[in-house]
Amino acid sequence: MTGLGDRDRAVSVFIQTLGSLPGIGPRSVQNILVMKHAEICSAGLLDEAFARGLEIKAVDKALAREGVSWNACEQAAGEIMERAEREGLSVLNPLMPEYPQRLLRNRRFPPVLFVRGVAAALNADRSVAIVGSREPTEFGAEMARRLAALLAEDGYAVVSGLALGSDSAGHEGALDAGGVTVAVLSTPVEGAVYPRQNQGLAERIVEGGGALVSEYAPGVPIPQRQFASNLVARDEWQPALADGIIAVETSVKGGTKHALRAARDTQTPIAVFDYRSRHGVDFLGDPRFGGNVAYLREGLASPLFGPETIEAFKTRMDRYRSAYRNVHWDDGGGGATDAADDAIAIKIDQDGQTGFIL
Repeated sequence: MTGLGDRDRAVSVFIQTLGSLPGIGPRSVQNILVMKHAEICSAGLLDEAFARGLEIKAVDKALAREGVSWNACEQAAGEIMERAEREGLSVLNPLMPEYPQRLLRNRRFPPVLFVRGVAAALNADRSVAIVGSREPTEFGAEMARRLAALLAEDGYAVVSGLALGSDSAGHEGALDAGGVTVAVLSTPVEGAVYPRQNQGLAERIVEGGGALVSEYAPGVPIPQRQFASNLVARDEWQPALADGIIAVETSVKGGTKHALRAARDTQTPIAVFDYRSRHGVDFLGDPRFGGNVAYLREGLASPLFGPETIEAFKTRMDRYRSAYRNVHWDDGGGGATDAADDAIAIKIDQDGQTGFIL
């Protein structure tokens, strides 16, 4: 998917326009979509009069500010859509069925997404995020690559953040197996990726039928002061696109904590590599693996160390996926968090069944 239909384009321009008004950020736009999605879907013309008619105080306040013009913001939003189309990008908003449905089980979701590659990869039947340290051990990188290949062969799309180290190993493993992988970016998808060393990997992802996805509009520079928060947001969206998340190696304070915390918020199944079979008790005290050990000790993650544990984690992901529902405007009961009721209790075996076999 690349070209937008007239209606989808109009909705996307409207959403982008709202988000460009002073004092209205992504969270405010999301709240407007949740509260007013029925009106937006049924409206004939999504213009300033319609926006004012929604009676949203933040919108009225923004438009009352001196020098603020809805028409100017709308024109700029239209130019973003035109650029996206020229670049061959897909533009997705939450009211489109092509939008990643897994994102809608979260309290927060990006109001607009820009995708380079195959947008359908974002709604793969099965999806798993593989994350971890930018400087994993050689063994950890190899295990991540092999596990990603194994899961890709089993039909999972592998989601990660295109960072060096564990992320790269996850993407590469999926590609090596001829599978699909999705990279969540902290920068616009049409420009140079971050880190630049992974530009070639980004091209391979697209050529392999996967996708690069970002909430940041093409052609809009990212202020340096915003970049750190973009990296955190990137980490948080990775588990939001998956049925489960696997941490390869992470310290207690590593950036992976953002992804794992986001997974806990939606009770997305978490697994971490368990290296006791390789390192023995040294694994428990090695700061490189402090995050792994903490999640295992606290019963927050499944240990991955052999084929049976991988199968058990796949079962957890299947059960979580089956409990999915759009928690914002779907009809019916239940919800993503109902998966917690079905979750398998995960506690580290203190007696230490070990072995890591892929």
